Amino acid sequence: MVRLGPDCFASLLRLYRDVEPYFPLIAAVLGGTQDGSVFVDNADGPRQAYVEHRFGFAQSFGTPQPDFERALSNYLLVERQFAVAKIRLYAPLGPQFLQSNDCAALRSERQRFRLRRPISSAAAGVSPAPAFTVRSEHLAQIERQFGLLTRFWRTAEDFLAQAKAVVVLDQGDIASICYGAAIVDGKAEIDVLTSEALRGRGYAHAAVAGFIEACASAAIEPLWDCFTNNIPSVNTARSLGFQPSGLPYPFFTIPCRSRE
Repeated sequence: MVRLGPDCFASLLRLYRDVEPYFPLIAAVLGGTQDGSVFVDNADGPRQAYVEHRFGFAQSFGTPQPDFERALSNYLLVERQFAVAKIRLYAPLGPQFLQSNDCAALRSERQRFRLRRPISSAAAGVSPAPAFTVRSEHLAQIERQFGLLTRFWRTAEDFLAQAKAVVVLDQGDIASICYGAAIVDGKAEIDVLTSEALRGRGYAHAAVAGFIEACASAAIEPLWDCFTNNIPSVNTARSLGFQPSGLPYPFFTIPCRSRE
């Protein structure tokens, strides 16, 4: 595997735009708006690539190359010396070596959703409280409650300027927040978190509805992705007009050897 420098990412992004399914977190690394690492089989003419976001989300795409896949297998399954606690590997396109029974314990299943109803009708409904656009005065409280400002984005300033984040408040506290974990090519990867003490009261629904409206005003398509056994997340998605896009796909969670 050859590690690419950031100045070479743009050409891969052009190729990745034709990949289905497309994940904004992967595109954000290739587009240079978020940090991560990129490996290819051949720097002069890549046929297969592996992209790893700083937070651990990763994907391999392209035409499988035996030498590259052997090196990738060694990195993911043998060495397992990652910069993060675990790799979260989107694997609808492989790599094939993960399909063995030896990897079954690492495997789970996720589902992509796209908004099928018109955004205006999807965002409508009874909410326990209105959603507000995140402002600078919210940042310290968001970080204190959820610790997410730089989970995906480089800085709190990037989060504020680019994530289209909205919050729903409960007596002055943040009950729920919804934002774009990554926004690239007019597509936003939804992340929503709710205060543990306030779950089950409709705050997540209200936050996502507010985020949908924020996306609509900016001509951005919100995308939903979750584990198939996360029933509350699936139900929230469906209640807001999201419908499954394609079949469920395999997802692998691979722990770093030094952090087990």
